[in-house]
Amino acid sequence: MNISTLTLRQAVADYRGHVLLSWRSAVIFLLAWLINVSLGYELGLLDTLGFFCLLSLLERVSRRAFNVTLIGCAVVAAGYFPFARTYGAPNFNSILSLYSSNPEEAGEILRVFPLWYYLVSLTILALTILLLLRPRRAFPRWSIWHSALLTVFSVATLLNPLNKLYSDGQFSLLNVSYPVFRFVKDLTLINMTVSSEHQRMQTLATMQDNWHVLAVKPAQQIYVVVIGESARRDAHGAFGGHWDNTPFMSHANGIRFNNYLSAASSTQQSLGLTLTLVGEDQQPQFQNNIITLAKRAGFRTYWFSNQGQLGHYDTAIASIAKRADSVHFLKTGNFISQDTQDQDLLQFTQEALADESEAPKLVVFHLMGSHPKACERTHHRYATFVQNEEVSCYLYSITQTDNFLAALHQQLQDSGKRFSMIYFSDHGLAFKERGSPAEYLSHNDQFLQNYQVPLFMTSSGERRQRVIKALRSANDFMSLFAEWSGIRSREVVPRYRFISEQKAPAAFVTNFAPSRIDYHQLAQDPFIALPESPNQTAWR
Repeated sequence: MNISTLTLRQAVADYRGHVLLSWRSAVIFLLAWLINVSLGYELGLLDTLGFFCLLSLLERVSRRAFNVTLIGCAVVAAGYFPFARTYGAPNFNSILSLYSSNPEEAGEILRVFPLWYYLVSLTILALTILLLLRPRRAFPRWSIWHSALLTVFSVATLLNPLNKLYSDGQFSLLNVSYPVFRFVKDLTLINMTVSSEHQRMQTLATMQDNWHVLAVKPAQQIYVVVIGESARRDAHGAFGGHWDNTPFMSHANGIRFNNYLSAASSTQQSLGLTLTLVGEDQQPQFQNNIITLAKRAGFRTYWFSNQGQLGHYDTAIASIAKRADSVHFLKTGNFISQDTQDQDLLQFTQEALADESEAPKLVVFHLMGSHPKACERTHHRYATFVQNEEVSCYLYSITQTDNFLAALHQQLQDSGKRFSMIYFSDHGLAFKERGSPAEYLSHNDQFLQNYQVPLFMTSSGERRQRVIKALRSANDFMSLFAEWSGIRSREVVPRYRFISEQKAPAAFVTNFAPSRIDYHQLAQDPFIALPESPNQTAWR
C-alpha cells in the first residue's frame, strides 16, 4: 500500500470524524432528545437541536467537558424519567414531599412505576456508556462545523429570552428554555421556597395558639374525625362508584356529601389547609388547628396515626398531631418500613372511651387508606378484577377503609356514649398509562377527580340517610368543625351553613405549584368500568 493511498484514507477518516452525519452523532442526538424529555417539561424540536449542538461542540472542543456534561445529564435524566412520567417537572409539591419522605416510602413509590419506565432509564445510561467507551475522535482546532454548532446553539439559547424581551420588555438568561437548564433552575428556586415554608411551619408548630373561644355547646360526648388517604370519590360505591365496595357507608344512616372537594391534591398541602385556620395570605396557621381549638374549648384530644412520624415536628401533619393530649403513631421513625394496618389503630379507641372525665373528646384517626402502591395496602388481595392487579387492589383498599369505619362505629356504639363521626379523604389520585396493562393511579393536580373525595358523617341515634348535593370545600372545613362540635370562636366565621343545601361561594383548589385555581377549569379523569375487563372475583 503506497503513501498516497494511506494519505487518502486518513483524509477520508478525518472528514468522517468532522461531519455530523455519523452513527455517533445520531446517538448524541438521540441522547439529547431522551435527556430533555426525561425531565418532565414540554419539549420543542429547537431545544433538542440546541442541546445536541452543545454536546457536539463540547466533544470537539473539550473531551473532559463533554464527558462531565453528558454523564451528569444522563444520570439525572435516567433517575428522574419515572418521576417525570408520573409527576411532571419539579414543582413545589414534589420538593415538599422530599422533606417528609424517607427511603422506605421512596422504595414503595418506585415499585408503582411500570417496568418500561426503567427500561427507558437503562437505555439512556447504556447509550451514554457506549459513547464514552468508544475511541475519541480527532477534530481540528476550529472548523466550519464548530461555527455552525455554536451558531445554532446560540440561536436556540437566546430565542426564548428574546421572545420574553419582546412581550414583557425584560431580558434574562433565566428564561432559557432548555429542559436541562430549567430543571436546575427550578430545583434551586423551588427548594429555596420549600425550605422557607418548612421553616415557617416549624416555627408556627412551636408557637402558642391564639384562639378566642366564645361559646362551647357540644351535642355529643365523643367527636371522631377519620382522615382517609388518596381515596377518589368515584371509587366508592356509596358515592356513585361502579362497584359495591363500601357496604357500611352505603347502608349506614348518616349524611353523604356528594360534591365535597379536597383543598389540594397532596397530603401535606391538603391537610394543612383543611385542619388549620388559614390567614388572609392563604397560608395555614399551623398553631391554630382543630386540636388546639378543641383543647381551648375544654375537649380531651387524641390523635392515632398509621402514617409516619419522622421526628417531633418533621411534617405539617405531625406538628398538628403532637398538640393532642394523647398521641400514638403505629409507625415510629419510618413511613412504610413497618407492616402496620389501619385496623391496628382500633386498639387505641378504648383509651379514649375509658376516660371517665366529663370533658367532651375529640379523637382523630389518620389512615394509610389507599396510598400508592395499593397492593401493598391490601397485601395483593382484591375482590373484583378491574383492568389489572393494582387497580383491583385500589378498589379493595377502599373496602378496607369502609371496614375500618364499620368496626370503629361498632366500638363507639358499644360504649353507650353519644358520638358523632366524620370521614373524609385528603385528596384523590389520577390514572397513569390509562388503558394499558401497566395502568396505575398516582398523585396529580390536573383533573377534577384529584380533588373529588368522599365526606361522610354519622352519629349515635341517626335515624335516616341524607345526601347533600351542594358544593362543599375542605377550605371551609374549620367552619364545618365549628358547626359540628358546637365550638364558636372569634376566628372562625362561617360563610354559610355547611351541613345544608345552602349555596357556597365558588370553589378554588390548590395545585402543585402551589397556586389557587378554579376547580371547574380542570379536565375529567373518570374511573371507567371497562366492558372488556374480565368479570372475576379473586382473593390473592
